[in-house]
Amino acid sequence: MKRKIEKTLKSIRFLAICAAISACSKDEMKSANAQTFNKPEAGENLSIASAQFVATPGYQLVWSDEFNSTGSFDADKWEYAPRGTVAWNKYLTSSTSYVSQDGSNMQFRMDNATIAGDPVPYHSGGVRSLGKFSIAYGKIEVRAKFTQGQGSWPAIWMMPEPATAHSGSWPACGEIDIMEHVNNEANIHHTIHNSVVTNANGSSTATKAAPYNTTEFNTYAIEWDPSAIKFYVNGTLQYTYSKSTSGGWQQYPFDVPFYVILNQAGGAGWPGAITNSNLPFSMQVDYVRVYKLSLLGNGGFEGTSIAPWTSWGGTVSVVTGNARTGSKSLKETGAESSLEQVITGLTPNTTYKFAGYAKVSAAGESVSIGVKNYGGSAIAIPISTTSYSLGSVSFTTGASNTSATLYFYKPATGTVYGDDFYLEKQ
Repeated sequence: MKRKIEKTLKSIRFLAICAAISACSKDEMKSANAQTFNKPEAGENLSIASAQFVATPGYQLVWSDEFNSTGSFDADKWEYAPRGTVAWNKYLTSSTSYVSQDGSNMQFRMDNATIAGDPVPYHSGGVRSLGKFSIAYGKIEVRAKFTQGQGSWPAIWMMPEPATAHSGSWPACGEIDIMEHVNNEANIHHTIHNSVVTNANGSSTATKAAPYNTTEFNTYAIEWDPSAIKFYVNGTLQYTYSKSTSGGWQQYPFDVPFYVILNQAGGAGWPGAITNSNLPFSMQVDYVRVYKLSLLGNGGFEGTSIAPWTSWGGTVSVVTGNARTGSKSLKETGAESSLEQVITGLTPNTTYKFAGYAKVSAAGESVSIGVKNYGGSAIAIPISTTSYSLGSVSFTTGASNTSATLYFYKPATGTVYGDDFYLEKQ
C-alpha cells in the first residue's frame, strides 16, 4: 500500500572541457515544415565546435511540489484520491477540510466529524498524481511528519500507470510503498507488492521496518532503476529489493511508469479499529521531489551559464522565469538556433533516452528535442505547445560509438523555452 522515504538532491556534474567536436551545420537542421526538419546522416563531417561532457550519473530534478501556497492543492499536479471499498480508501473525502495547503505543507486529516449526506463514521484525505505525472526509474523523495494513534495509517506510495500494465490486477501489477506507519509504532514500513511476494491476505514478504524520528519531519526516498529499488529514511539506506535474473515481470513489474499517492487512512485493515480519543490523525508533507538519474550536464539550467552546452544561431541563454521547476529556464529567441551538448563515455550497442520539457511562446512556433552522431540517423521529436510538454527520443549507440550529440533546435524565428533535460540509460 504505501511508504515513504527520503533524501535531498545532490547531483553535481563533471564540467566539460571545450573540445573541437562537431555539430551539424545550420543547413542540415533546416525545417521541412513547422513540425519537423531534415535530419543529418550519421558520420557526416561536422562544422560546429561543441563542448564535451563525460557521462557522469547525477540526479536531475524533473518534477516537484513544495506546497508553498494556501488553500487547495495544485490541480495540474494532483487530484483527490477517490473513495473506494478497500481498507485504505473507504473513508476518503474530497474536501479541503481533509486535504489543504497551509503555505508550507500539504495537510492531510482524518477525524470522525459528522458531514450531512455522508453517513460514514470517519473522513480522511488523500491525493494522487494519476493522469498528471508518473515516472519509471529515478529518485522519489518526500519530507513528511505525522501523528501517531491507535487506528492511524498514513502512507506515501506508488501504483502503476496505466493500471493495465502487465497483469492489470493487484498485486501482480506491482506496488511501491515508500512509507507506511500504523498506530503507535516506533518504526515505519517499506514494502514491495507483486504476485511473488504478496500472499492472499495482502501481506508481503518484501518488507522492512525502519526507525524514524517520531516527533519531527523525516525524509523518505526510493532510488529506483531497472535492477533494484532502494529505500531510505533520512538519507540512510534501509532496504533493497532487487530484480531476479529469472523472475520475469512477475517478480519485478517495476519497469513501467508509476504515479504518486499521499494519504492519511485508518480504522480498517492493517491498523485495526480507531480509538476515537486519539483523533484527529494528521500527516504534513513538506515537499515531493522527483529526480532522474541523468548523464548530461546542466539539465535544469539553474545557474548563470548554458555550459557545458554550446549554441549557434539566435540568442540562447539561461533566464529567470518561465521555469518548469526551480526558478530559471533555457530560452532560445531570434533567428534559427540550436543548443547542443556532446556526451562522451557512453557504452556501445546500448540504448539511451534523451528527454526534456519545452514550450513555445506563440501558436505556429516549434522546437525539437533530438540526438545525432551516435552511430545512427538523427532522431528528433517536435514540440509546439504553449505550455510545457515532455519530449523524448530513444537511441542505440553503434557498435563502436561512445558519444552522442544532444540538441534542442528551433528552426525559425520566435521564442521557445526548455527545462529539466535528462539523459538516461535504458
